[in-house]
Amino acid sequence: MGISLTTAVPHVTVKNLSNDVTTATSGTFEGSIGPRIHGNKTVGTISGTYELRNRGGRFTGNWDITIQNKSASGTMRGVFARHFLFGKITIAETNRTMPIVGFLGVRNETFTGRFMAPVGPALYFWGTHS
Repeated sequence: MGISLTTAVPHVTVKNLSNDVTTATSGTFEGSIGPRIHGNKTVGTISGTYELRNRGGRFTGNWDITIQNKSASGTMRGVFARHFLFGKITIAETNRTMPIVGFLGVRNETFTGRFMAPVGPALYFWGTHS
């Protein structure tokens, strides 16, 4: 299962997320999930909100995915610091919760990353934040 992270308000320079990137202190994100970064096959979507703190931030959102004719959706929440993210997803169809761990890169108004899943393939995610 895959997941994701990151309107304007005052802008701050967040050096611990990426090299000299100016990012809003809170906002929204939306993106795609696939087996390869920006690959030709998108298997799901992510969207939600984020809030930056001094050394990282937190996120909440929704996700949906379809792999090999099986679909799932749910919610996600977690924290991110530097290039790592930790959290959990809730799978709506089964009422289960699973942990997520991943890597995150933020540059300008875009983000990329990879989830290390306890079940299934490790999936990439990419998108935009504002």
